[in-house]
Amino acid sequence: MLRQLGFDVPFRRFVCPEELKTIAIDPQWQATVTIRRQMVFLERPETGDLRDVVPVARDAHFDRHVHASPDAVDTGHRSVGANTFIYWMPRQPIIEYAVYTHERSWIAPAGDVRDVLCTEVMCRGKVGVMAIEILAPVVYETAVAFKLPRWHRWASERRLMKHALAQLETSRSRPTLRDGIGRVEWKVARPRNGDRFVCIAFTAKGLAGWQQLLEKTSLASRLRRLVRIGGRRRDSEAVPASPGRVLLPR
Repeated sequence: MLRQLGFDVPFRRFVCPEELKTIAIDPQWQATVTIRRQMVFLERPETGDLRDVVPVARDAHFDRHVHASPDAVDTGHRSVGANTFIYWMPRQPIIEYAVYTHERSWIAPAGDVRDVLCTEVMCRGKVGVMAIEILAPVVYETAVAFKLPRWHRWASERRLMKHALAQLETSRSRPTLRDGIGRVEWKVARPRNGDRFVCIAFTAKGLAGWQQLLEKTSLASRLRRLVRIGGRRRDSEAVPASPGRVLLPR
């Protein structure tokens, strides 16, 4: 009834033992993002109950960027801001209380994240474990993952990255890096509905770049430049450019 009145009511009659987000980047820096969810249905869904949220606008290139699900039939689309809701139904009949695996992939350019790759996951519903896996043609120096603080929507890129680098020193749960290959793995157990987590992987160049940028733009550094008398600013004192990471979606 609420849907007939235009309200978007999520279907809640399932639990998700595990949700995995995989980002696989090829040597040409084209990323394939895949969300794989294990789902246990408590009752059979109807048309309009199930949806995927993909961060791709519904335009002329949508079908080239978003792959059809191997296990589901798409029944409709709806644009919501910069995202698209894809409504789907399973290809095979659902068996209540049995594990059903659903998968959805899309393609995204990754040239701007060669040295600092930042991705996020959001818990939607009852999820046992959320996991992130990154596969890239670079060797990462370090990585950090944390629950996004409430202020992140109003934070500058600088403030968010300052928080991320602080977590490198204090976080007890760190992503796992595989030596010699660009592989990062991280998981969190028993997230709450609505929780958002971010995982950031740094190459040695990306880490050094952000450390230098934060130091050069700190209050103490700005004051030193203001009180310095005479002479032109040396190249070593110039504020470096951002090391190539974009802000998280709002």
